[in-house]
Amino acid sequence: MSSFFTSQHMPCTECGASVRVSEHDTHTCDPERRLEYHLFQLRDEVATFDDGLSAYLASAQGRFAQWLAERDRPDANR
Repeated sequence: MSSFFTSQHMPCTECGASVRVSEHDTHTCDPERRLEYHLFQLRDEVATFDDGLSAYLASAQGRFAQWLAERDRPDANR
C-alpha cells in the first residue's frame, strides 16, 4: 500500500478544469473557460501592456509611428 495520496482528479492542461482521471480522454473543454484560463496565464503580460505601450508611444519611434498613422488615416472630409 502506497503512503502517497492519489488524486482521482487532475487539471486539464487546456482549460484548467478538474477532470476525473478516468474521463480525461473524453473531456471536452468549454470555450469560455479555455479563454479565461489562457488569459489567466497571461495576466502578467496583460498587466504590463499599458506601461509598455505608453513607453513606446513616448519614444521617438512611437511618436513617428503616431504621426505616420495620422497622416495615412483616411479623412472623411476629403
